[in-house]
Amino acid sequence: MKTNSPLKFKRALTAVAATGLLTLLTAAGCGATDGTGKPVSCNGLDVNVRAQATVKAYGDAAVALNNAAGDVESKWLAVCNAINGELGEDDTQKSAAKACAVLDKRVKKALAAGVTVTLNVEADCHADVQVQADCEGQCKVEAACDVEAKCEPGKLVVECNGACDAECDVKAPKVACAGSCEGTCTADAAVKCQGQCTGGCSDLKWTGSCDAGCSANFSGKCDGMCKGKCDGTESSAACSGKCEGSCDGTATGSCDAKCTGGFTGSCSADCTGSCAATATANCTGKCDGTCKYAPGKADCKGECHGKCEAEVSPPTCTGKLDCQGSADCHASCQGQASAKASCSSSATLVVAGDADLYAAINAHIGEVKEAFALTFALRDPIIDLAGRSIDTIKALGDVGVQGADCFLGSAKVAGEASVSINVSVEASASVQGKGSAST
Repeated sequence: MKTNSPLKFKRALTAVAATGLLTLLTAAGCGATDGTGKPVSCNGLDVNVRAQATVKAYGDAAVALNNAAGDVESKWLAVCNAINGELGEDDTQKSAAKACAVLDKRVKKALAAGVTVTLNVEADCHADVQVQADCEGQCKVEAACDVEAKCEPGKLVVECNGACDAECDVKAPKVACAGSCEGTCTADAAVKCQGQCTGGCSDLKWTGSCDAGCSANFSGKCDGMCKGKCDGTESSAACSGKCEGSCDGTATGSCDAKCTGGFTGSCSADCTGSCAATATANCTGKCDGTCKYAPGKADCKGECHGKCEAEVSPPTCTGKLDCQGSADCHASCQGQASAKASCSSSATLVVAGDADLYAAINAHIGEVKEAFALTFALRDPIIDLAGRSIDTIKALGDVGVQGADCFLGSAKVAGEASVSINVSVEASASVQGKGSAST
């Protein structure tokens, strides 16, 4: 997951649209809420009327996504202030935009001095199927809509407790796994790791931290004797700056030799200990995330992406539902489910030429990758919600005056969510010095 040019372009357009929407709705006076963030006009809608049930689902989605966007924005405030504190920068800012602008300025300064900063975050996020199923139960789906037949191929999910003819996903904290793990796999045997490894790594080149030091082409911070150059000067002693050469103490940076001790960092070879990655790595041990089993598992006790012989709940469509009149409510239910998404993520950080910056970001890499994952899990559902029109709902029937007021109030909430998620997208760019905000 990278903040590339297309993403920046979309982010800029979204921010303008959200600001305009908020101005329009504030002028219209659509602002009274019931204390939970939901417009008071949404209370008391008749959910037995399809159009009003659809408006209610839209309002619930707006509130859920706005709250989730606010939570992620708070995560960025905390992580940017934490990294700023590690670097000796101002860590007292009260908003994510300002805190991350401080970090962005520090990273930009490093880049201008020739430092290379690369952060690659990969995430696999799953919306809460149960939340979606509960919401779908409130939608007045037309009788002719066959969810199993009309759901986008490969997007039908059912809670299962029996044989599954498709992929079976089991999610639980540190579940026993004998499949492929998306998350963190902890196993006694070495696993192929394309992510963050904690323990031992067989790679002959690495970026991270090794408590046994580095014997060849080291560049970074050395908590021991540095042989080579220290800040560009010949050295064969302790170095408080950038060490280039070899290090006989804990070495944090990049190295062209195998780590013979405890390792934490990016590993693209065999990892002994735990591996945090989103790529489907074979795992025979404990999986903290999602353990995926190949089709045909006889005792699937999780989500079956096909037909299950023993369904625990009715099937849910996690993709597009091709049923006229049901699409709007279905999309709002997807938004509510996305607000409760769970993510597994991995991060690869490379900072060449600034050991302090690497250490500061790496110390909080867990919080960074979590905030990254949730930011981009929420971005598209929020954009979709903020772009909705009441016209398609009116085509289902009379929404009534109260329903119209509910939609307008909820559209304002969706606009607030758009503004908030844009702050988080901008914050994610600041970690690499690609933000546009300023203090």
